[in-house]
Amino acid sequence: MKRLVWFAATFSVFSIINCQPVGAVSPELLESDLARARTFVIGPWGAYIRPGLPYYYGPAAREWELRKLLKVSDAAARMRWILSHGTPEGQMYALYGLKQLNDPEFESMARRLQDQPGEILTTSMVIGFHKTRQEIIERIRENNFHS
Repeated sequence: MKRLVWFAATFSVFSIINCQPVGAVSPELLESDLARARTFVIGPWGAYIRPGLPYYYGPAAREWELRKLLKVSDAAARMRWILSHGTPEGQMYALYGLKQLNDPEFESMARRLQDQPGEILTTSMVIGFHKTRQEIIERIRENNFHS
């Protein structure tokens, strides 16, 4: 019985520590996290998140961060900062964010990024794929991620 009580108490403490309120995440933290992204994953990942974890963990975490960041008043400026300072994958999140905001500078930013060399690490299920910037940017233009 003591082991069960000990386990329950330990589990409760770790659950409280791991579950920060959704509103407590600052835009600065979201911006910084997106700028350091190592994979670009947009799509229907809800079914693949492990049960029991808050929905901002798992494959859809960066998309969740992006959606949260798009709700702040200076979202377009934050996307431009990520485009200037982010990893190639982070830049794709920022470009996707500009597309979602219907920003007038989206197309010029897309053309500028499209001409840069390098590949983007993206994923499908758990397998990583390297796609060219051109392929990813074309999918962003078409919003072709949820099929």
